[in-house]
Amino acid sequence: MKQTTSVEETLLSVTHPQLEKHISVKQIIVSSCIALSGVIGIILSFVVDKSESTLSMAFLSIGIILMLFALYRLFTKSKEVIYKPTGSKISSGSLYMDTVELQNLKQMMVKNEFSNSSRLAFKEGGNGRLDYQMSKDGRFVAIQLLQFVPYTYEAVTGVYYYTDDDALVVAHCINQ
Repeated sequence: MKQTTSVEETLLSVTHPQLEKHISVKQIIVSSCIALSGVIGIILSFVVDKSESTLSMAFLSIGIILMLFALYRLFTKSKEVIYKPTGSKISSGSLYMDTVELQNLKQMMVKNEFSNSSRLAFKEGGNGRLDYQMSKDGRFVAIQLLQFVPYTYEAVTGVYYYTDDDALVVAHCINQ
């Protein structure tokens, strides 16, 4: 199944009704363990004999670094987007290409002519950019093409949503 949105909307500004934000319990547990290690390091810095000032300072430094890292992880990694029908986690990113590839991909998107045998060529940089969101199981794909115009990338297409078998074919084409 294929759905589209207007060109004015970007992939990150639009939400699909079958996507849902969840709190990742696993990431919160990992961050909590790191924070606990940091607290233990800070406590050890006060328990260690004061004649061992280097060791005490090392424990304190490591404890503070671990606490800051745990806070960073808690705020950046604790939320994840899930594709509701399959419960699969969504990953997102950008792939770059030349202008010629951009036009070819645009035609493929408009005509919905993706095939299992075709794989798209992407580069480290280029005038064209493909923003995507894809479920880990490949059952949901959202893509949008952008082109570099001086100083910024501007949308060339709306956001195209693919689900089920269509999504598997599109995911095969854009996976590297």
